[in-house]
Formats: sequence, structure tokens, C-alpha cells
Amino acid sequence: MRALLIASGGGHTGHAVALAERLAELGVEVDFVVPEGDAWTEGQASRVGKVVARTPKFLDPSEPLYLGLLRAPAALAKALRRVPGGYDIAVATGSSHSIAAAIASRLKGARVVVVEATERFLEPSRALRVLSPIASLVALQWEEQRAFSKKGLVVGPLLGKPRAVAGDDGYVLISAGTFGYKRLFDSAASSGLSNVILQTGRTSPEPYRNIRGWKVVDLVPDLEPLVARASVVVTHFGRTAVEAACKYRKPTVLAPNPEWVWMRRPVRMREAEMMARRIGASFLPPERVTPDDLLEAIEEARRVERPQCEDGALNLAKMIARLGA
Repeated sequence: MRALLIASGGGHTGHAVALAERLAELGVEVDFVVPEGDAWTEGQASRVGKVVARTPKFLDPSEPLYLGLLRAPAALAKALRRVPGGYDIAVATGSSHSIAAAIASRLKGARVVVVEATERFLEPSRALRVLSPIASLVALQWEEQRAFSKKGLVVGPLLGKPRAVAGDDGYVLISAGTFGYKRLFDSAASSGLSNVILQTGRTSPEPYRNIRGWKVVDLVPDLEPLVARASVVVTHFGRTAVEAACKYRKPTVLAPNPEWVWMRRPVRMREAEMMARRIGASFLPPERVTPDDLLEAIEEARRVERPQCEDGALNLAKMIARLGA
């Protein structure tokens, strides 16, 4: 059996890699489609499979929908040229990138599996809405997503195999993903926290480099080993929060970032609060991002009981193996 996983960047890539690891355990041959120009995703995917195509994203979360509609025909044409056939299953992990590549795969004979995003609790993603009609299976990560698709099956959060030994090296890990979160970082810098590892993303790391006891980086190729050894993880609304709380059972502070345009709809903030409750994280909304409130949220996170989570990647891998048999 051959499976083509569409790793579409960020948390979508994390889902694809987690699933690929589990599929490989079951003897499934795994290849990847990645976004063109996304060296980080290509590096992550190459650890577990072969990258066979690079296709464009036609809409970023911060861009208006009309731009995606204008770019979609060209993106689909490129996907049709670049995505190879010969696969039994194609797995779409979300975003506009997944849409074009999944349609191309379906037209070339693959059965399509759609994975709903971790961050969705109140409304389905655009990728799920577009791809659900051609999907053989829709994989949902939370019970709250059942209403999104009649084809949906809840598999649990796609965690994947632990790739680091869990422990407590005493530091607070603060990361807000690729975009960064300057207000959160500034509050942490003024809080008196010591023994911090800070990943700044696109936010300039320079203001934080001279803080005593802090290690500051802009991006790291693989955040998971840092999550595994942290005492507390402070992060934004996405896969890292789920991985920290569910996979490594770390005290976790979820701080959704309004500096990211995608988060500015009120529904996104409500979904972030729902995720925090679901994974047993303390919730730090934008209006409470101050030095004192951050320290309070960290202490609250240490007290909160975290749930036991099944690995949805393993559950989904078993379903896909049966689907492609």
C-alpha cells in the first residue's frame, strides 16, 4: 500500500509527520507533498519519507479570501502537473495547500482522507468544507468536531510517537510559533522569570538576548525535544500546546496571539479557550498578557490536572491501512 501525505506547513506538517510514523510502523510506504519554498516542512517530512512534489499555497491565513479564489486555478494546474499518481490513499492535513494537492491526487486515482485541524471546535475549516465531498474518510481530532461532517470519525489528537525522553530540566519554554508574539515575550521579560528558553519566530530576538538566565533563538528545526524537557510550556493556539499537554503531559499555558490576523475573529478566541479546557492548560487571553498574569497562569498550569490522550495518529493509521487494503 502507498500513501501520499500532504504536509501543508506548521501544525499541518506536524500532523502529517505523526501519521507517517504510525503508517510506516504498519508497513505502509509513505511519500510527501510539501509547500514550495517551505524548507522547514521539507526537512521534517524527509525524516520519515520521500518528498515527491512541491506545490504552491494559494492563500495564507492572514490574506482575504478573494486572493485565494484568484490564485486557485493556477495552484490546481501546478498541482495536477507536479503531484504524481500511483497512490492508494492521499491524506490532506489542512490549508489551501492541501486542497489543490488533494484534488489532484483524487483525479489521479487516490482515495482522499481529510484531517480536520486541531484548532477547530466551533466551525469546520475551509479545507474540510471543500474536500469533504470527495473524501472517503474525514478524521476528527475532538468530539466537538462531530457536527462538521457526516463522514467524520473521531480518532483523537494526532500526537505521533514520542521523539524525545520526557523529563524536567527546570526551564520555562516560551514559543509562539513562526509568527512570534511580542507582547507575550515582553511580559515574560518584565516578569522576573529566569531559566527561560524563548523561541521568537519572526519577532526580533535581540531585545531578549541579554536577559540573565535566558536562552533565545528565533527558530529551531525541531521544538519537540525542548518541549519534552521543559518544566512549563507557554505557547500559542496550535499543535505545540496539544503536544506539550497531551503527549508529554507538561504544565501548559495557552496564550492565543491576536497579533496573528487569523486569530482576530471572536470565534477563534472562543476556540482557543475550548482547547485549553480540553487539554488541561491554563488560558491566558490577550487582555491578561501582563507580567503578573503570566506568572499566575504558569502557577495555575502547574496545578491543573491534564487528561490522558489517545494517539489519534495511531488510530487513523489503522483506519487508513484498512481503507487501502
